[in-house]
Amino acid sequence: MKPLFTIIAILSFPLSVICQDITGLWKGTLFNESNGQSSKYEIYIGKEKGKYIAYSQTWTQVADKQYYGIKKINVRIAKDGKVVMQDAKLVENNYPEPPQKNLFQLNVLDLVEQSGGSKLDGPFVTNSSKEYAALTGRINLTRVNSLISQSDLLQYIQKNNIDNGLTAAK
Repeated sequence: MKPLFTIIAILSFPLSVICQDITGLWKGTLFNESNGQSSKYEIYIGKEKGKYIAYSQTWTQVADKQYYGIKKINVRIAKDGKVVMQDAKLVENNYPEPPQKNLFQLNVLDLVEQSGGSKLDGPFVTNSSKEYAALTGRINLTRVNSLISQSDLLQYIQKNNIDNGLTAAK
């Protein structure tokens, strides 16, 4: 009976979950439905000892000034194959005012393999606070082969000697 149960369990588990490779540099946009604005968005995902290590960078334009925030993010693959990312902490920014504490973004993305390359696409949501309503929107990223010099996020990772599975960036 045990072998039959094992076979059924293996066959019912989505093979795509096991085979997904999400490591690397992802570039694209984060579209904020609340204000209708798109922001440049980058994520770098590495893997060490079976665990994902990731950072994100978001750029926001206000008037003629560009602001950025770099966050460490937690990444996991859900049983249904969705790539789930949640902010862990803000590690660097150039915001004109200190950011609100305990605001976190959650991304639930689909990995789509296309002839033009791999894409991560799906919704995001932030939690609300006393001062701010929750934000919702959509993320659209494409995996890119990029030199460190072509990515502000990879330059930050290299400059700060962040290792832990992220050293594959070239």
